[in-house]
Amino acid sequence: MTNMVTFGKATITEIEWTNPHCQIRFDVMNDKGDLEHWTLEAPPPSMLAPREWSRKSLQAGDMVKIEFHAAKNGSPFGIIQRVTLPNGKILRAYPDR
Repeated sequence: MTNMVTFGKATITEIEWTNPHCQIRFDVMNDKGDLEHWTLEAPPPSMLAPREWSRKSLQAGDMVKIEFHAAKNGSPFGIIQRVTLPNGKILRAYPDR
């Protein structure tokens, strides 16, 4: 995949811990100082749990580093790859990525 994007200061706004895919929503300030609202798709809970994710891993208001593959059409949507928590712990959405 291409279009890998990393935001070092993303603020989590909502998490949907559901099947068939979890959704993670967050806000970031772009280079122009405007607030952007993003939505990322993640694997289902049954795939995230073995990788140390839980309903409590991310909470609204958490500021994290987030890495994902962005939509090719430029919309604020993507597929999550990794989240680095404030304590430095890395949560991977997929094995060895």
